[in-house]
Amino acid sequence: MPYLPIFLLVIIFSFIPSVGTTAHPSITTTIDRFVSTLYPKGSHYFWVINDTTTESPEEMIIDINTSVSILPEERPMESRFLLLMKEGELLAAQKIPLDANVDCRPEEET
Repeated sequence: MPYLPIFLLVIIFSFIPSVGTTAHPSITTTIDRFVSTLYPKGSHYFWVINDTTTESPEEMIIDINTSVSILPEERPMESRFLLLMKEGELLAAQKIPLDANVDCRPEEET
């Protein structure tokens, strides 16, 4: 019977979602929401993460490419963005040239 309290705690915590997973939307969901607002409904799009950097545990910069086809026979239009995410929420987005040289690494302290 000495294991009964531990067993009960395990059971209780297995049914309670953790705060970290429910408090903030996932990064992929946030990126998909952002990209879906760029293009008309019914268009076919996809996005790819090129690079990321973590400024702090809550803050991240993400470099993404997007591609959209409004009509199936059209050539896809490509765009590139830098996204600033904080606690899973999109704070800012900046469109950049497709061939831009972006270094998403944190600044080195001297």
